[in-house]
Amino acid sequence: MITILPAEPLHRHTTLNVGGEAEYFVAVKDKTEAVSAVTTALEKNLPITILGGGSNVLVSDSGIKGLVIKNKITGITSEQSGDNILVTAGAGEVFDDLIAHTVAKGWWGLENLSHIPGTVGATPVQNVGAYGVEIADVLVSLTAIDTRTGEERVFSAPECEFWYRRSFFKSALGRHYFITSVTFKVQSEANPQIAYRDLERYFKDQTDYDLEHIRAAVIDIRSTKFPDWSVLGTAGSFFQNPIVSPTVYTELKSRYPELPGYEQTDGVVKLPLGWILDKIVGLKGLRVGNVGMYENQALVLVNYGGATAAEITAFAESIQEKVAAATGIEIEWEVTKL
Repeated sequence: MITILPAEPLHRHTTLNVGGEAEYFVAVKDKTEAVSAVTTALEKNLPITILGGGSNVLVSDSGIKGLVIKNKITGITSEQSGDNILVTAGAGEVFDDLIAHTVAKGWWGLENLSHIPGTVGATPVQNVGAYGVEIADVLVSLTAIDTRTGEERVFSAPECEFWYRRSFFKSALGRHYFITSVTFKVQSEANPQIAYRDLERYFKDQTDYDLEHIRAAVIDIRSTKFPDWSVLGTAGSFFQNPIVSPTVYTELKSRYPELPGYEQTDGVVKLPLGWILDKIVGLKGLRVGNVGMYENQALVLVNYGGATAAEITAFAESIQEKVAAATGIEIEWEVTKL
């Protein structure tokens, strides 16, 4: 049985702590409730918006019309599949809780993604990644409900159309799907991934990398760069690292010789936007009223308290303008506007 609430304040459900009211709001705890919520919305001709942990969204001050469905579907199961273990988690499960579970079991594969806020269901939408690992590397499949019909569909990893911080589910068509569970592949055999620069530095004087130590290292590193989202309003990295052509990178490198660049498998170059915001544009720690760039990590936008979505939008757009003026690069939000 679902309970639909009118006029629910959405700032209570986002880590940025902003947003107006949902016209209607419901939290669903299992697939049956999810189907019931979707069916109710279809019967009443209400637009549907799916909300997970609210860690990567900016909700408008005017709120959201229609029915907002908050995904609270939890549960973790596992099964052996050859050399891998397939772990299936409810899409409303806290992602870091899932990682803690796999690490406690001695299963390798998700530990580099530790301490990322949000729920399991949000991770394939954004193709979440950190410290050399992306969801695209570990996802096997997911189940989702088509909010236009109420029907369930299973997506294989290729059908998710993963790319850097993107997937099919960020497209106009993909937004119609409500993810209910995700299956990941992990393994019991040790497979440390520590080639990422920050982890290399952390373990520079060590040769033994056990699973618990890598998770602890990732949490330690992230804790020095990112604010505690239970204390300060934040969505983590607000902007995407830009992807440019080798020609653009060479030109920028001639102007800024110390600019790092990371060539990707398809020949393009990924630039560290945090470095650009700090070293080129000088924006780390910048604050305007209630909004600012975090003092320890220029990629992170912070609501210091009392900010509105309009203030955050204006501040973010000013950052985009400053980067474009200094480098010619048009940077994109990682955060989704609702």
